[in-house]
Amino acid sequence: MDISVLCSQLSVMLGAGINISGALDNLETQCNKNSLRLALKSIKEDVIKGESIHSSMTKFKNIFPDFMIEMIRVGETSGKLDEVLVKLSEYYEKKNNVISTIKASLIYPVVTLITSICIVMFLMIKIIPQFTDIIQSNGGRIPTLTRVVMYICQFLKLHYLQGIVITILILLLGYKFSKSSKGRKIRESIRFKMPYFNKIYNKMFVFKICSAMTVLSESGVNILKSLEITKNLIGSEIMSEKLEDSIKHIEQGESMSDALNKAKINDKLFISLIATGEETGKMDLMFAKLEKLFGSELDRYFEKATKVIEPMIIIILSLFVGIFIISALMPIFTIMDSAL
Repeated sequence: MDISVLCSQLSVMLGAGINISGALDNLETQCNKNSLRLALKSIKEDVIKGESIHSSMTKFKNIFPDFMIEMIRVGETSGKLDEVLVKLSEYYEKKNNVISTIKASLIYPVVTLITSICIVMFLMIKIIPQFTDIIQSNGGRIPTLTRVVMYICQFLKLHYLQGIVITILILLLGYKFSKSSKGRKIRESIRFKMPYFNKIYNKMFVFKICSAMTVLSESGVNILKSLEITKNLIGSEIMSEKLEDSIKHIEQGESMSDALNKAKINDKLFISLIATGEETGKMDLMFAKLEKLFGSELDRYFEKATKVIEPMIIIILSLFVGIFIISALMPIFTIMDSAL
């Protein structure tokens, strides 16, 4: 949300005729976050020295996303920085709304899971062993599921420090691998194959392509150069490779729609409207329409996704917690059966 507000305010100031150094100075004084304020101060100083905004922003990739930096570069090159900033503001506001909705839908399941695990751990470590002792003293048999769960609980009780260390190491190694080229491709290929969510992921990148191509085509940049720039800012290695393939097909004399289709950018509506834009010779207008169309479509998909996520997680957690509860109750039922 900070990025969205920053882009919106900067766009308004530039549109009002304030120069970029003055706009950055105003944003710096208004900013409440120390890291962002220091970044804006450094960018302002670089701009005063004659550097471009995007080149200065690259020093703060931990704060500013790659997509934002590259789109600002496009805006500076085309002379339409204020328009690009408006688009970035809308994009990051949309992204923030989705993330906030997903977080809100996860609060209840996560609290339920943590509470259930604590209760079950207490039962398995303190209460259930007393029942199992009674069963064993009477020559009874402890249910297999109960034995397995009790063993897991006892193991976690005795080795929780080692477990925490191992978990942290696995997470760190997994994070490091996910940042590598191979890891990113594996992660992206999984996302592109997930049922339902793959449609959202694919359309999100098509929306990014449309946003970048709208600005570039309206600025008079030719198709090949626009695709080359878009390929570098899309933020997906798989999609970048597809755009690279489409560029090669266009260089061989094929139309953009055929090139994108052969590069397996699998969205029939996108390909169809690109073909229409080529026939009418109004590619800039077509990209603008596509941007609005896919923006609205993403809103609908995200709204549906957030409604699906919460019940899915609750069902999964119910199954998980149910196993522990059943394993805790089975010894009690065994005692009751033996008493009868």
